[in-house]
Amino acid sequence: MKHFYLIVFLLIPMQIFSWDLEKEKNGITVHTRTVEGSELKEFRGKTKLKADLNTVISLMEDNPNYVTWFKNCKHAEAVKVLNSREKYIYIQNGAPWPVNDRDFVIHTVFNQDKTTGAVTYTIRPVANIVAEKKGLVRGTLKGFWKFVPVGDEIEVTYQILSNPGGGIPSSIANFVVVDIPYETLKNMKEKVTEPKYINSPKHPDLILPASK
Repeated sequence: MKHFYLIVFLLIPMQIFSWDLEKEKNGITVHTRTVEGSELKEFRGKTKLKADLNTVISLMEDNPNYVTWFKNCKHAEAVKVLNSREKYIYIQNGAPWPVNDRDFVIHTVFNQDKTTGAVTYTIRPVANIVAEKKGLVRGTLKGFWKFVPVGDEIEVTYQILSNPGGGIPSSIANFVVVDIPYETLKNMKEKVTEPKYINSPKHPDLILPASK
């Protein structure tokens, strides 16, 4: 009996934090999981891009154009660039009525694994960089983007835990944590085919795979 209770105790954290598949379509999967103390579930979107690494990184570095492919994004800009790897980005997201639009200020850091070539952008919330604005609710974002070169494709992982601030109806909250990563990755597949990103100069800190 003592062993039984031990097994149950060990399984409880796994049940709370396990990922649930919410959507699988067009080569995109979206999983979510509940996080204690969070109003929204954490999401993890995955897909593969037919593009080279520099094209994908060029897209990620073009912050103002997030409005053309990030779901619900109405404005994005780098408000403070520390160096070629670190910056602070301000983002405004639209929200369905009657919910107020949200804004976020994030610190992003570019890192690359020299062995695998994988690039990760870590994302964390910051305060006191941009003053809060009237009519917008300030939220927080924490997570990462990861891009892993595999052959002629890039495996993408987009994982975020959001605290949107204010009150959000559960029906809207449960919808957006699936819709946002799915639509964003779907749009990303199209954006990496644009010549402006394919022909973009190389990021100064990016190590490209050796040509075969």
